[in-house]
Amino acid sequence: MSKKREQMKKLAEGVLENFSSELYLLEWEKRGGEWVLELLIDKEEPVTTSDCADVSNRVSEELDKSDLIQKEFVLQVSSPGVERPLVDSRHFKSAVGERVEINTYGPIENSKNFVGDLSSYDEDNEEIELEIDGKCVRIPLDSVSKATTKMTDQ
Repeated sequence: MSKKREQMKKLAEGVLENFSSELYLLEWEKRGGEWVLELLIDKEEPVTTSDCADVSNRVSEELDKSDLIQKEFVLQVSSPGVERPLVDSRHFKSAVGERVEINTYGPIENSKNFVGDLSSYDEDNEEIELEIDGKCVRIPLDSVSKATTKMTDQ
């Protein structure tokens, strides 16, 4: 993680402590022609639009004080939603037992797209195991291009 991104993360986490919330994911990237700082926030209760607005206002104030970002940018604050992105190890750990969709860079067992139940996350070997129609598929994390939780009909 870059030094600037790490500083942004610490600033956001400091603000979120006052809102009984946590930083689920921070993205700092150029989208189209503009820089975007996207914060996905989470907490025990559902995240409301008021929560997002309050956090956005406070983070914006702190960023202005810190002079951390010296270019124009868009600040977006939202919930990770029901179908959450899985990026960090903590995301995979917390999603064990949930339905997930995994896309891989290259084929694994003749497929690059998988939907199944995340049955385990092996931190030591950096791989996940999915159960798909009673069959187990092991996927190394460095092969994962995109991962999200999926809603189920249950």
